[in-house]
Amino acid sequence: MSQPLKEADIIFPHLSNTPNLSSTLSSLRRSTLSTQNRLASIVSDSEFITSVGSAYDLPLVANERCGSWYIPPSRKSGSVYFKSTDGHMGEWSFSLRRLNLQLLDVVKSYGGAVVVDSTRRGKSMPDALSKTIPTWCCVINRAVFGAHEKEEMQLFTPPQAVGESEHAQMEKRIDEFVRQFLDVCKPNISDLRSKLQKPLRPIWVTQQSSLPELAPSFPDFHPIVLCTASRRVRGAEVSEGGYIQGAADDHEAWSHSLTPAMFWKHKDTLMNTSEEDAPALIERLLKEDGGSSAVASLIKPTSKLHISSSDQINVEGFGVVVSCTPEPLSSSMLKEAGVKHYLHLKCQTGKLGSRDLRTQLPQLQYFFSSLSTPITTKILVCCPTGKDLSVGTALAMLCLYTNEQGEIDTSKPRDAKDMGKAFIKQRLSWITTSNPALNPSRATLQSVNAVLLESQDPKAYLQTKSDGTGINSFTASIPIRETRPLSQEAEELQTGKAPGDGEPQQDPPSMPKTIFKNLLNSPSQSWSFERTLRSSLPTHPSGTVTGTATFTSCNLPDHFPPTLLYAEEGEFVTDTGLKFTARRRYVYQIKVGDDEDGGEYIAVRFFDDEKMPRADIGDGVGKNGEGIGGLFVEMGSLETTGGEVKAKNKETHLCAEDLYSASWTFGEGVVVGSEWAKWWEVRYDVKGPKKDYVSTTRYTLV
Repeated sequence: MSQPLKEADIIFPHLSNTPNLSSTLSSLRRSTLSTQNRLASIVSDSEFITSVGSAYDLPLVANERCGSWYIPPSRKSGSVYFKSTDGHMGEWSFSLRRLNLQLLDVVKSYGGAVVVDSTRRGKSMPDALSKTIPTWCCVINRAVFGAHEKEEMQLFTPPQAVGESEHAQMEKRIDEFVRQFLDVCKPNISDLRSKLQKPLRPIWVTQQSSLPELAPSFPDFHPIVLCTASRRVRGAEVSEGGYIQGAADDHEAWSHSLTPAMFWKHKDTLMNTSEEDAPALIERLLKEDGGSSAVASLIKPTSKLHISSSDQINVEGFGVVVSCTPEPLSSSMLKEAGVKHYLHLKCQTGKLGSRDLRTQLPQLQYFFSSLSTPITTKILVCCPTGKDLSVGTALAMLCLYTNEQGEIDTSKPRDAKDMGKAFIKQRLSWITTSNPALNPSRATLQSVNAVLLESQDPKAYLQTKSDGTGINSFTASIPIRETRPLSQEAEELQTGKAPGDGEPQQDPPSMPKTIFKNLLNSPSQSWSFERTLRSSLPTHPSGTVTGTATFTSCNLPDHFPPTLLYAEEGEFVTDTGLKFTARRRYVYQIKVGDDEDGGEYIAVRFFDDEKMPRADIGDGVGKNGEGIGGLFVEMGSLETTGGEVKAKNKETHLCAEDLYSASWTFGEGVVVGSEWAKWWEVRYDVKGPKKDYVSTTRYTLV
């Protein structure tokens, strides 16, 4: 059906074909940030990375997830997971979950390492390289060598990125980080000392650095060369001829599920295709690569326990298999592979699976106690992702049956009184050190803690199957949980108890998820808002916007996170009396972080008007997320103050040369979903050469 004529089509038809400056600049920016430009920028930066490795004669190590894109697989010697969030101003931290001790194995073998990472525009290097890793080096040095008064035990940071005041504040926290590392993780210091003959020292390299002509020697320390892959772009990228700083960052938004390994495997083919044909080519390559078997990770210091994805699983060589899957593995496959003992923990996928795990885990003890002899063969634990439920199950096994040397004895489980949260964290560090990608969700860890630390009688029961295969097969049955209404979840959030006696309790929803649900208005309601804008520049008017806003739930494929379309319409009245119609759309999503607790948070993304022009609100973001644009801001940790909940953005958003920072305040009605008046506020502070204003918006449900 053709679109109805507008007044502009009749009176000024030529104007309808003339895009305004904003849409033109937006189109240019999207063209600049195309998949092909990103891949070309990655290839260009990778040449610099390999030259750094050659100049220092040191192996290349990727700081995931960005770093692997810049390193050809033949040159990659390992991976680490240092987070920039652990280096943010005032949030400096030494992660007890991501110890990254595998980097010391590389240092032992080669004398040092080049750690590769990158960052988007606005910074010369990511906080992970300027602050997180230097903090880690200092903590490891003092833990291994002591004597922090010596110069080589001091904290070293790059003066061009870290000011004197921030450096001093960071150094004050080092001794506490060392104490936590020693008390909680209980590292084997003699083992670490055997890998380090001298202290670690960070060295920073960017594309503006001069590289040595001959590989230098470092007699007094092990060099950790912290290399920023991309050159810094000042101003708009449309003037860079297609080059994108930090092109690999936030790859979920542009890669079409392409992985670094697949990119390097098919680099020439991908670089020779057009932007229009790239998505179809990537989809075809993904299908062709889908037949490869899952690779199991050995959890050290054990010699038997492995973790793997259940997709394309290879169980050959394993005597014991435990699967945390919706359906049991094929008995014929297990028999052909020679598996003698199999346990199926029936778990759904996603967060529901984490809750199921709490009921299923007690079956481990029944399973192992039913075996006539202790296990001497290799053990495989698997789940659909190979990174969540299987990790939680393996963690429980490490806590229950493994001694400090990594020897597994399933004849008698460890008593609950001998386990605490510090002990569980220490065992978890074995897993994350063996493979940093094995990072379970917060919900899964909560289930493991509940089973190991609480005294409880399992409500599930164990069924022994006799299918004639010769495999001792067990299935743990669980009751089907019903989803309670949100009002009941809100009651749990306030009281900490589930309504009704004798009902099975579920975890209360996270606060971000509760807020996210309560933002969703019913069809008969909307959010009334009033926005004040105060600009310090005469080029941008000050004034007030009043109007209404709605949040619409988006029906998307399962791999998308929960998504809401935000749409507003109002009238902007400037201080000089001018009036304009204001319309705006954003995309709100609930994401699961990979920070210390793996908690949920709310992310705000732009709506892609170019891909969904003239779309109705009912269209959401499209059937396949076509309207989901780039990342705007992410909500940081929530803090309760006087009955209200406040949050700030995780990182500022850079638009051209202007920085956007955000803060939120939520009233009790939004936090707990009660009858209290529902209101919330968001404030944006914008600073830069072209914009300097404060926008404050208060929403009330009507």
